This record gives sequence, C-alpha cells and structure tokens, in this order.
Amino acid sequence: MKPHHLLPLLAVLAAGCGGDPPPLDMATTPEKSREALVAALDAWKGGATRETLAAQTPPVVFADDSLTRKHKLLDYKFEGEPKAVGTGITYVVTLTTQDGTRPPATRKLAYRVVTSPNIAISKEDTMP
Repeated sequence: MKPHHLLPLLAVLAAGCGGDPPPLDMATTPEKSREALVAALDAWKGGATRETLAAQTPPVVFADDSLTRKHKLLDYKFEGEPKAVGTGITYVVTLTTQDGTRPPATRKLAYRVVTSPNIAISKEDTMP
C-alpha cells in the first residue's frame, strides 16, 4: 500500500481518539433505586442487620458504619431531589438512630444506590 493511501485510514483512527469518553451507562433507575433504598431502610428499621440484608433475595450490600455497628434505626426522611452520580443515584436522607442506651441522634447523610448487576447502597462521605 502506498503511504498516501494510509492517510484516510489514519484520519479515521485519529478522529476516534482523544476527547471526553462517553458517559457510563446508569446501573439503576430512579424508581428502582428509591425502591431498593426504602426497602433496605425499612428492613433496618425493623431490626435487619447487614448480614440479613446480604442473605435476602436479591441480596443487598448496604455499607453504613451505623448499620455495621448495629445501631437501631428509629426513623428516616428523604431530603430534596435525588441526583445521578456516576452510575448510581444519590439520595440525601435524615436518619434518627440510637446506639445502645445513648439518646437518639439525628444526622443528614447521602446514600448512593445502584441496582444492577446487584443492589448496593453506600454512604457518601463527601455529601451532603
């Protein structure tokens, strides 16, 4: 092949390089993510532990230190509108928890939720 015949091929290859990468596909929908978070919070409020959530069908991975330390969830309330972050959706929630005999504590935090390929809920350290 003559070198000048390679120019169109090189131009096509170069056009595909650089620039911003395409956005990642979402790993959930607003409906599925909220449903999964409400179900997990209701289960925690009902006495479920991280282990019982992971053992249910479908399993739920719920990463929150308060749940891991077996604090009791007394109440929760969603705040504002959810936001797409990465491949998940983040919700700001006000939780009222109790640790043993200490008085109940209220705090606002954010959870990022994905539902595909598995349900995973993780506390966001940089929000709200």
